[in-house]
Amino acid sequence: MQITHLGLALGIGILTLGAAQSATAQNLATGISETVAGLGAGFPDGEAQAFTALIDDLPDGVSGDTIGHLLYTRRHFDRSAWFFGTAAGADPTDPVSLNNFAALVTELHAAGGAPAEWLEAARAAAQTAVDMAPDNAAFHNTLANALRAAGDAAAAVAAATRATELAPDEPLFWTNLARAREAAGDTDGAAAALARAHALEPNGMALLTAVGSLPASQGAYQANVGPTCNVNFRCQEICPKSIIGGIQSVTCEIENSSAQLACQEGKPYPTSYDCSEDFPDYGIMIPGLNAGFSIGVPGFSAHVKVNGDGSVDVRVEAGPSIGPVTPYVRGDGHWSPSGGASFDNFGGGVRVNVLPGGGGAAGDLASGLGHPPAHIELEQVGDGPTQLNLETYNAGVLSF
Repeated sequence: MQITHLGLALGIGILTLGAAQSATAQNLATGISETVAGLGAGFPDGEAQAFTALIDDLPDGVSGDTIGHLLYTRRHFDRSAWFFGTAAGADPTDPVSLNNFAALVTELHAAGGAPAEWLEAARAAAQTAVDMAPDNAAFHNTLANALRAAGDAAAAVAAATRATELAPDEPLFWTNLARAREAAGDTDGAAAALARAHALEPNGMALLTAVGSLPASQGAYQANVGPTCNVNFRCQEICPKSIIGGIQSVTCEIENSSAQLACQEGKPYPTSYDCSEDFPDYGIMIPGLNAGFSIGVPGFSAHVKVNGDGSVDVRVEAGPSIGPVTPYVRGDGHWSPSGGASFDNFGGGVRVNVLPGGGGAAGDLASGLGHPPAHIELEQVGDGPTQLNLETYNAGVLSF
């Protein structure tokens, strides 16, 4: 029933084509029909028939392509390919449906879930989509992938090159050109294509996946990328002109150097740094550093910072000191005129004073207020990892 429904739709489409094209169109129609039937045969009993009935009852504006896209986002590639193939069969003059069908069947073949006959149907559908819309870069990209999967590396390079010519700012197309070039034995060309993708989107999933799958080109890729790297966070410009800002600018420069090194090695790297003057991670506020105040009594401390935009940040810690040991809980609160109140960074831990009885009266007072002169701290905040810190007056020295 499913094949007859599809075949009738294909037959109607074929009647609209010229005689010189009818044989090619018939082969394409047969390939799509057999592929859709094969896909459906792998579904649970009755599912393909239910899908056919669903398509017949879809409201205006919703098509098999629509369902195919929804299933694709959920990684149901075989069912997505079935819907795209059914849509292509219903209207074989629609290059989008043909391209979608070709792309999904090629994905299935790459995962080992599509026989050679299906791949040939995908290649024919991709070629037909390109013939109908020769200026569509995505169609050339799909054709390149199908050709590469079929073992025709030279033709795949030509199609992938055309995709990058039509859409030179799309990193995905450059990574697929790299795949095609390496398949054709051109590792230097593959490395150059990867370098172009890296320049467009250094942290993109397309690049990360491609680099890992093209080991023969990695050395030349890194050699191409290195000279082009110029990572500049502009630390001296973006960091506040304050005590904390000066400390952050040093951290910013260190992170900038790490990003530059990662770029030169062809690895993902950050392209910016957040150097805003945030609420201090330690309890005692330095006068003049921020507008605000601190309250401390044995077992409890609160630190309030009033920002220039009228918002307020509060950090609260509470816990009893039992000799040199202080278990505690903590949390942050925020308030702004536009956003109201919010709370986050809930957590807690335990501090062990490493100078019990040796800190003098001032040290004893600071310890009682939750800020020992020197202590080891085991802390967890939210869903983050548990950290072991060596701190002085709650200012981090070492963290593990």
